[in-house]
Amino acid sequence: MQTVPNPLLQQYIKLTEFLGLALGPDYEVALHDLANKDHSIIAIANVVVQSNINTFGSDAMAGCGSYSKVEGFVFLPITAFAMALTTFIGQNLGAGQFDRAKQGARIGILCSMAMAELIGVALFFLAPYAMRLFNDDPAVVAIGVRQSHIEALFFCFLAFAHGVSAVLRGAGRAQVPMYTMLGCWCILRVSYITLALKVWPDIATIFWAYPITWSVSCVVFLIYYLKADWVHALEKSL
Repeated sequence: MQTVPNPLLQQYIKLTEFLGLALGPDYEVALHDLANKDHSIIAIANVVVQSNINTFGSDAMAGCGSYSKVEGFVFLPITAFAMALTTFIGQNLGAGQFDRAKQGARIGILCSMAMAELIGVALFFLAPYAMRLFNDDPAVVAIGVRQSHIEALFFCFLAFAHGVSAVLRGAGRAQVPMYTMLGCWCILRVSYITLALKVWPDIATIFWAYPITWSVSCVVFLIYYLKADWVHALEKSL
């Protein structure tokens, strides 16, 4: 998942690219923003994911790169809703407006899911045109379209996971999304790819890692969201 890097880290991006070229294709060089634990975890996981994509050749690398650029735009509204939810929940729980916080959480999560799914459906049908914005090689476009058709319709799950994560961070339970994403989006994703590719050595196996791990994390988040008393978590911690 692509995110906007911390401005302080911008100066090191070129250095990262240089090291990657200097060390060669057998090495992966990653730059992590340790101030953002959730996104740093995803970057660590994606190092392994990218190394597996690289084994399918240059067309696969370019096709996944084109898809990643498109997905970066898809992620913007999800991020916007998540940031707004964290602020909204924190302010209302701090003011003792528990019912308003719960209602806002429901509406915010549903709006984020609806927006993400609407964009996902559009990308599903417009994928060939979207990929050609970045690369017009038919083989590269085909890889990007294939990834879009597998992942795009599951964007609502991605939005739900980020929405609940934002709510829990606003409620003072930031460790819950951190450990859930570490377990589902890092450990489970890497384990699935490592094992599944031995049985199904196809690049689609890697693409399916994202919907599968999004779905598993959604189940964990839904159970916690419904069962835990996150509404009074901030109050109890004071």
